[in-house]
Amino acid sequence: MKRTIRGLLVFGSVLGLGVATGGPVHAAPKPGERVCYQAHVADYGWLPEKCQGGQVGVTGQNKAIEKMRITVSGLGRFCASAHIRNIGDEQGERCANSGQTVTVGTEGMALPMEELMVWTDTLGALHGRAHVQNVGWKDPVVAFPTMWLGTRGQARNLEAIEMWIE
Repeated sequence: MKRTIRGLLVFGSVLGLGVATGGPVHAAPKPGERVCYQAHVADYGWLPEKCQGGQVGVTGQNKAIEKMRITVSGLGRFCASAHIRNIGDEQGERCANSGQTVTVGTEGMALPMEELMVWTDTLGALHGRAHVQNVGWKDPVVAFPTMWLGTRGQARNLEAIEMWIE
């Protein structure tokens, strides 16, 4: 059994596939491609930045993400927008060039983010998944061209997010 597992790990590494011991396994991005993100969470403030599939936010504590900073590198221009409780999409989209950061959401207003939308110039490269209040982790989605993480019209907090480039 050890020989088979080791063989699969080597085979996956040769193909450039990501190897992990827990959580989703992601293919390796091309050199220079990377997504990093940071969340401002109710009662916690800004949590540490994560990249390439790392989790931002907290689960099981009913603490909403209120604001996000997102940096996408290597995929050209990208945009993000947040659907916020009691506000909706009124903030509009924020766009930036590769390597720059966009910020969406609110801070200090106790308004939960319910859905995050992200899109890039490179179709199908950006992936993500969301942990939603009273739902749990939703299935991964891909930006083709737009990726929606969370829910809309259900009054459910967006609690955690993971994003990655494949």
